[in-house]
Amino acid sequence: MKPSPPEPAEKKGHICPPSNAKHPSDRWESLFVYGFICRFTQLRGKVEGLNSPMDFEEALLSPEPNPIMTQILSRFVLNLRPGTRNLSSDVISSTVAGVLQEYFKTSERTVFWDDTLKANVDPFQDMPGGFFAADWDMKLKILRQLVELQLCHSQQIKAIIDRAWGVVHNKHKKIEMSALPPPPGDPQSQERLQLIPLGQDKDRKRYWVIDDSPRVYMSTNPWKITATFQTIASTRDEYIAVVEKVKENAPPEAAPGGRRSKLETAHLVLLKALQDRIEVIDNELARIQRAQRKLQQRNLLIASAELRETRTRRRTNRPDYAYLNGPQSEDEADEYTYQSQDQEDDDYEDQMDVDDMENPGPRRRAAAGTRRSTRTSAANGISKGANDDWTDWRGERRSMRLGAPTDTQLDGPPPPKRARTDDSAVSGNSGDAPVQSGKANGSLKVKVNGAAAMKPTEMAVETVAGKKKSKFWYYAVEPIPGPPAPNGAAPTSNGTSPRGGGKEPLDGMSDGPLENGGRYPSTTPSASASASASNADDLYERSIGGSLSPAESGDES
Repeated sequence: MKPSPPEPAEKKGHICPPSNAKHPSDRWESLFVYGFICRFTQLRGKVEGLNSPMDFEEALLSPEPNPIMTQILSRFVLNLRPGTRNLSSDVISSTVAGVLQEYFKTSERTVFWDDTLKANVDPFQDMPGGFFAADWDMKLKILRQLVELQLCHSQQIKAIIDRAWGVVHNKHKKIEMSALPPPPGDPQSQERLQLIPLGQDKDRKRYWVIDDSPRVYMSTNPWKITATFQTIASTRDEYIAVVEKVKENAPPEAAPGGRRSKLETAHLVLLKALQDRIEVIDNELARIQRAQRKLQQRNLLIASAELRETRTRRRTNRPDYAYLNGPQSEDEADEYTYQSQDQEDDDYEDQMDVDDMENPGPRRRAAAGTRRSTRTSAANGISKGANDDWTDWRGERRSMRLGAPTDTQLDGPPPPKRARTDDSAVSGNSGDAPVQSGKANGSLKVKVNGAAAMKPTEMAVETVAGKKKSKFWYYAVEPIPGPPAPNGAAPTSNGTSPRGGGKEPLDGMSDGPLENGGRYPSTTPSASASASASNADDLYERSIGGSLSPAESGDES
């Protein structure tokens, strides 16, 4: 029997020696992660403060939650798990740990693969403080692993790569064909997505640039395990120094008819590429300065807004009225206490005396008086040297309660109105006559002018038979000329007419009122009605003529 073949030895993966870098700028992972950010995301143009690799490294070195690093982690998580919501700075660490644990469960080897355990080890087990509390080396490893997972598993990132290289999946299926590869100038073109060195010198050293900043990396052959990586320029002065050094080490001009070697040609191409980037770097530095200046101004505005008050109105003092001078407390000043008119006048005079003592002078003396009109003073012929005590009262509206004389008051009764009826004009009560009122029968207030004035032939009575008595009106009774009623009966009340809003009296033998808007005399036979039937129409027309004038509201009692 043939002996069984020996079991093949387990193949070990490509393991690079540990780096001894003291700063993230000397680690190739920094170039790898920042290059992915610039090529596959839009964080560099949207996140404030992320303008160069130096800003990324400062965020990586920050021991506290940094907004730049929070935005980077959020974008990476959304590319791997679209629709994630827990992306704030206080929970982003646990969210990243949950995303990594999903991929650590598979047999795919990651940066955190353990050969002894044959499994991936969760790095967050040894980080009780979360992602931001870890050192920059562990943060850089986690970011590198997230970038590798996106390049392999993110559908969005894979679609960008497939479109740039013209890869079409499932050609046999009738699906919409993708567009042609983007042109070279497109940000998502194959030429722009590749991370290749800018060139190499004659010593086979590669020079790497990732954006338009003056940052330049230099490395040896990256395909060897012993490759080194370091930063040689971060500012414009350092970049100019690198250009001068490459220029000094440039190969001499070739002999006539001779040919240069590939290394010499590459060195000259590198020198030209570095020189062409100087103008681009200047423009980029100017843009970064404008962005930083804008960010500083915004921070200053935010700081000043926190210091000043949020009032939208001007600060004003409480109005100091005459009766609120010297309040004992704010609560007492807000409460209103009733004061009589005499007390208010005394307080006002006392306050004017105090003001005169504090601000003496003729101008203050003149202002201490009441408000006057020079037009009315000139019209009344009042001089400043008059001895009249009531000089300041003339030409103003003053009430009796302030103690002004009657001749200086302008609040008198309104002038009487002219009568509009013929009967009122005939009675001799002119509209220009003063308003008068008289008493009849000791208790009635009888009108002596206006449309409702008593006629000389009438007399006022409080009530008549069958009518209501009231204190608001009286009845004007006028005897009707004619033969006396039989059997010594009292004169009829057909000639009565109401005054002051009253109603007409009823006839003693009839069933309705007469005259002035009432019903016609009843057809019921009676002695008085038959006796005065001949002159009833004349009496009605004469009485209706004196009562058609509208009673004015000001003349009613």
